[in-house]
Amino acid sequence: MIEVLLAIAILGAAIWWLNRRKSGSRQLVATRSQGARSRGATVPDNLMRRLDRLTKDRRVSERLIERNAFNHPGRSKRWCVEKAIYDIQRDRRS
Repeated sequence: MIEVLLAIAILGAAIWWLNRRKSGSRQLVATRSQGARSRGATVPDNLMRRLDRLTKDRRVSERLIERNAFNHPGRSKRWCVEKAIYDIQRDRRS
């Protein structure tokens, strides 16, 4: 009896996990495509240079911007750059 209940619980957990994983990937695609449309504006060169100076690597700067855009859909690219700069400065003060 206990084995049957345990098997049902494991099966239910596996189904829940798979459904959550599928819906998460669909949500990720939708969020990224929405964010790409709203972030079409360019960022002033001085902000990008400032971020590059803090990270010392353009690829790291781009990843920080993309991560902020993913976490805050609908925000402008400029906002994402400013947030990345703020986060780095905040973390270095700690």
